[in-house]
Amino acid sequence: MRAARLALLLCGVLAGCGNEYVCPDPVGRIVRDDCDDYKTRYESLKVQLGFSIGKLGVSFAAGKEKLRDPSELLQMLMQQTMTLCKDFNTCRVPMADYQRRREDADRKFTAITAISQQLKGDLDPESKRKLVAKLIDVLTSAPATTAGSASGSGRLSMLDRPRFSPGFFRDATSIWFGSRFQPPLPSLPPGVPVVAQWEVTNARGIGPVSSYVHLTLWGKTEVDDRIYIALTDPVLLASAKVTPMRGRPEARVSFHFEKTWLRGRGNMTLWYRPGATGTKHELGTASLDVRTLLGRGYLAYMPDPVRRDPIEYERPFLVFYTRVDDKTRVTMRCEQNGKPEPAILMGHSRHSPYEAGHIRRHHIELPVRIPLKGGTERGQWRRTVPGEVLPQDRFPSEAAGLWTCRVSLNGRVARRLELRLRPDGSVVPWGSIGKLSPPWWPVKTEKIDNDVEREREREIAEDDAADEKREREREERMRR
Repeated sequence: MRAARLALLLCGVLAGCGNEYVCPDPVGRIVRDDCDDYKTRYESLKVQLGFSIGKLGVSFAAGKEKLRDPSELLQMLMQQTMTLCKDFNTCRVPMADYQRRREDADRKFTAITAISQQLKGDLDPESKRKLVAKLIDVLTSAPATTAGSASGSGRLSMLDRPRFSPGFFRDATSIWFGSRFQPPLPSLPPGVPVVAQWEVTNARGIGPVSSYVHLTLWGKTEVDDRIYIALTDPVLLASAKVTPMRGRPEARVSFHFEKTWLRGRGNMTLWYRPGATGTKHELGTASLDVRTLLGRGYLAYMPDPVRRDPIEYERPFLVFYTRVDDKTRVTMRCEQNGKPEPAILMGHSRHSPYEAGHIRRHHIELPVRIPLKGGTERGQWRRTVPGEVLPQDRFPSEAAGLWTCRVSLNGRVARRLELRLRPDGSVVPWGSIGKLSPPWWPVKTEKIDNDVEREREREIAEDDAADEKREREREERMRR
């Protein structure tokens, strides 16, 4: 690990990992996207697409013209999306423009995935040619234009309108408090918010090391509220002011510990004191042990699509933790009531952009789409949002029963997760929910020994030892 970097020690119940940023006017405040996630998604789709096309090749004729290579076109689309993401993160693209262009890329990705699944079927050569031609049309189609620019009417199209309301939960790897099936929140007095997420980071620069604990709170807060923290390894006590976010029930808190390097051990206990009453209330205790997180798994519900209003559907995601790097291929295969799910499921991961904490949280969506208000007939459900229903999606009643899912790292089985869904899409509770747990349902999780994680643990241990040696040498130089 490099000596000068901000290092994430562990992301426990966290989502953002410092992704909020204030750009110069007129862009303003943004939430940076994880551009590496797009690269992983596209490269995985490229592999699937190559397998789906098989021996058909791309040099055959379609009418009088030969089709272009879909793999090359997909590579171009990936590069365009990566460039767009990086331009947005560096304040070069306005939010509205980025949302419109990102949605167009997401639509293409969904359509390409659907065609790739169809190509895996037992089709005759002519049918495959037509599907590949359709695929190339999707890849080469121009970005969608707005109704106002096309017709001159001045009316806003769906792409011109904000796709989603503000709030830290509008991300596939984050937290949502609007699900029909949200677990019960901790019982707290009026004026005391819920701890929605937390993260612990370490920073090393020219001077002494530092550690930070960042919290995101959900609920009404005031600027004169305070929050208190106690750590057990090392023993530390501190308090910090609460910073409410304007216009939404969200607040941020940061604790700064100078000359301290937190190493993922011990526990964290939090208390909250509303300024109006001056009374402290315990929020709960959480383990900071990295090994504890690696053995946990959850079922989380998120809007579907995540980034569009109004919210009409939700989808369950399986959530689990690893310490693998971003080059490791993470996939999941499931069985429903003993019947294998044919698709290889892949998702998103959230981690610090500074790569030193080693904890990565994975979110992989299940092929189940649930009407948020309930009571929707299947035929209406299929037609409500064209293009958003994945080919393998099930209606809640079709998804009922026991789900057993195997998570693989580079093809080695590393986790087994088990849960049971009811006909309405809700999950049968398993295990207990702690006061500082995320608003997700725990699921039965088994961590399986594998050589991928063993090798990664060895690399992490070597990096940590090198860091400790550098810190001792720095302290010795300071004493001289």
